[in-house]
Amino acid sequence: MMIVSLAVAIVLFGVAMRLLRWLDESQAFWYSHMPLAFDLGMATACILVVLTSAVWGWALLYMELGLFDTLEPALYFSIVSFTTVGYGDVVLEPGWRLLAGMTATHGLLNFGLFTAFLVEIFRLPTRSMRP
Repeated sequence: MMIVSLAVAIVLFGVAMRLLRWLDESQAFWYSHMPLAFDLGMATACILVVLTSAVWGWALLYMELGLFDTLEPALYFSIVSFTTVGYGDVVLEPGWRLLAGMTATHGLLNFGLFTAFLVEIFRLPTRSMRP
C-alpha cells in the first residue's frame, strides 16, 4: 500500500512540475500574469488528490481485511492514523496494531513529500529571474 501510493504521488508531482515548467517557459494560458496562482492551484490539486487517495486506500484495505464492518469507521481510523493524530477512540485488534503504525508512517512520508513539492513549487516563479 505504501509503496504504490508513494510511487503514484511521486509520479503525479513529477507530472505537475513538468507542466508548470512548460507553462513558465511557454507563458501559455496567461501564466505570466498569475504564475503564483497557477503554481498554488496545481500544488493544492495534486496534494488533495494524493492525500485523499492514500486515506481512502488505507480505509479500503481495512475493510478488505475485515477490520471494520462499515466504511465510516474505517475512513475515520484511516484519517486519524494517517495524520498521526491517533485519538484512540477507535483502535485495531492487538494483532493488527502494527498496520496502524504503518498508516502513520505513510502519512509522515507523504507530508515530507508534500513539503518538498511545495518548496519546489515556490522556487518556480524565481527561476526566470536567475542568470
